[in-house]
Amino acid sequence: MSFIQSTKEFFGLGPAPVDVDDAYYDDEPDYRRSDDPMNYDSRREREYDAPRVAEPRRYTPSVLAMELHSYTEASRIGEPFRDGDAIVFDLTRMEHGEARRVIDFAAGLCFGLRGQMKKLDRLVFAIIPEGATVSTYELDRALRLR
Repeated sequence: MSFIQSTKEFFGLGPAPVDVDDAYYDDEPDYRRSDDPMNYDSRREREYDAPRVAEPRRYTPSVLAMELHSYTEASRIGEPFRDGDAIVFDLTRMEHGEARRVIDFAAGLCFGLRGQMKKLDRLVFAIIPEGATVSTYELDRALRLR
């Protein structure tokens, strides 16, 4: 045997021996049909008992009334609205330019959180979160109770 042949054989590059059985080769095919019943363990056949889940509580929104004096107070209407409360806000004592900015801010809140905005009076608005049912009477009453 030459040096090159022994090197090929050492690194597995030579011809494979014919008489060696492959340990992972199965000579007999598996003739299982797809409709044959499978043998499952009996403890796996029992019905699954799902844990009981508590029903979610419905949040009833409260109606908050506030009077704003500048645009810097706009977060006073944003945070409770984000939490799910209806807000009635009065802008009558505010400068016209700042009142417009607050109205734009409230409209953006309603668009972003899928709420609705109602005009109750001149420069008096209400924003109602999605899914909340608040009547116009409740909104008017909250404004008068300030």
